[in-house]
Amino acid sequence: MTARPCVQDDFLQTLANDKTTVNVFLVNGIRLSGQLAGFDQFAVLLESGSGVQLVFKHAISTVLPANGRAPARGSGVAVNRDKPNNL
Repeated sequence: MTARPCVQDDFLQTLANDKTTVNVFLVNGIRLSGQLAGFDQFAVLLESGSGVQLVFKHAISTVLPANGRAPARGSGVAVNRDKPNNL
């Protein structure tokens, strides 16, 4: 059986490598901003002027690059906003 690429890991790794500023929206509506310093299966490290925060993934609703654009490189998964992705 061939393992499928993990879209989440590819996306987060690209953001971390490029030091892209991101907005992280939590499920309770709070917005955090900073750069991804790292991540694992359960949490992300978000670095900002006030320090580094450990944010558990189960509390995250959305991760959005602050410029509103997808990373320049990544998993190679094309996103078409007009049609749903049928994987």
